[in-house]
Amino acid sequence: MRALSLEYHDVVGGENFDESGFRGPGPDSYKLTEAAFGAHLEAIASADSAPPSRVTDWLARGAEPRPLFLTFDDGGRGAHAHTADALERRGWRGHFFVTSGQIGSPTFLTASQIRELRERGHVIGTHSHSHPTRMGAWPPAQIFDEWQRSMDALADILGEPVVTGSVPGGFYTRAVAEAAARAGLRVLFTSWPTTQGWTVAECRVLGRYTIRRWSSAPTAAALADGGVRPRVTQWALYRSLHLLRTIAGDHYTRLRQSFWARHG
Repeated sequence: MRALSLEYHDVVGGENFDESGFRGPGPDSYKLTEAAFGAHLEAIASADSAPPSRVTDWLARGAEPRPLFLTFDDGGRGAHAHTADALERRGWRGHFFVTSGQIGSPTFLTASQIRELRERGHVIGTHSHSHPTRMGAWPPAQIFDEWQRSMDALADILGEPVVTGSVPGGFYTRAVAEAAARAGLRVLFTSWPTTQGWTVAECRVLGRYTIRRWSSAPTAAALADGGVRPRVTQWALYRSLHLLRTIAGDHYTRLRQSFWARHG
């Protein structure tokens, strides 16, 4: 089971990164301008990779040779204002993972916008209820409650079950997947930079390659096309940071916040 997934977050119209999603130097580092995102899509379309797929179609059809998925975390209002239109101009659809506790907040999607995105053919999934930074360190019951509350809220909006999700904060552990499976998720996206998927209690777990504000369009295209160098680079960096996060615990979170406060 292999899949190639790109992990985007938000797209904004100009240089005001506070207009959508979570605010602050750290979250802003994951946001692209509309122009930059358009360049990414152009580069991906020009590569030799297959066009992006929807994970729901992948589930329905069964296994296919390494599909490409474009995913967008958090549920910022840029998904409705910019991202979906850019994808649809190419006939593509994305996966929007929504932090349900933020629905209707000033810089996040409203319930009606979420319904509209689904009606336009995009996949709506959960990104937890409260977006915990270290979800994987929580007790299993608390992790399960995060998934269940978010999935119930989104199901009420959509009128259908939610079967996909992504891990907030990148802190994946097996307990996170086990709780997701128990809540009814069939596919869980992580931030592990890998094309190799695995299964935990009937939930398929997939890795993703993260796109940041400084990620160039050629890099995005190379990742989408399965380029070895950018994938190996991300793997080495992620493993180092994951080890630090695991060892340092809450100290890692404070160090990260301090870094962005100084360098944002």
